[in-house]
Amino acid sequence: MYSLNPHLTQQVCFIGNEKTPILVVDNFMLDYSAAINEATKCSYTSDKRSVGEYYPGVRAPVGSDYGMALLQHTAVTFYKIFGVPKSLTLFPQNGSYSLITKQIQELDLLQCIPHFDNTKIFSFAMLHYLNQGDFGGTGFYCQKPTGFENITAVRKSAYLESAQQHINKKGNPVQQYFTHSTDHFELIHKVDYKTNRLVIYPGTILHSAFIDKPQRDVCAAPKVGRLSANFFIEFK
Repeated sequence: MYSLNPHLTQQVCFIGNEKTPILVVDNFMLDYSAAINEATKCSYTSDKRSVGEYYPGVRAPVGSDYGMALLQHTAVTFYKIFGVPKSLTLFPQNGSYSLITKQIQELDLLQCIPHFDNTKIFSFAMLHYLNQGDFGGTGFYCQKPTGFENITAVRKSAYLESAQQHINKKGNPVQQYFTHSTDHFELIHKVDYKTNRLVIYPGTILHSAFIDKPQRDVCAAPKVGRLSANFFIEFK
């Protein structure tokens, strides 16, 4: 059901000073309508235990057929493009359909700055844009005071200390979706939203949904909103 599109195209971008690989695959699946149909029938939650601390919306688990197909189609990519040692094995963490639903005034502080998913080197996020529409994509960032683009375990304390120092000096970030560069974070790359586009990036890199037009992107309706499927995986 979820077969690869024989006409897919892919591009690897090495972004920022740290040359982090980001894989973008267009026309990824031949037919992904079953995933959209499944997403429209799901029960979504905003509980942070399921959604996460940083995502400004709601999520619902993806079905096993779609999730397993995506993992099977992409598994070899991590060894070839991201340099994962062949001795390590892929372990899926979770997969969710996602919709951005928070208005600007509802955003938490941590949702107003870029974030990282994981400090483990061989952890990754996969993002599959699903619905048709002109929506905001995903931005990738560098923390200016430290120059960090990826937050690994050895960098985490310095990153958090620098972020706190910046807040102590400048105050809390503006309550809005983070998009373009500020005096704290620099936008180093942006991947636009495109239907049936798959984006794979390391979980350590600073990133954020690029919501420059909240009136367009904030929508709880899975049939017409900024619907994506988000997968988090780790190699051990």
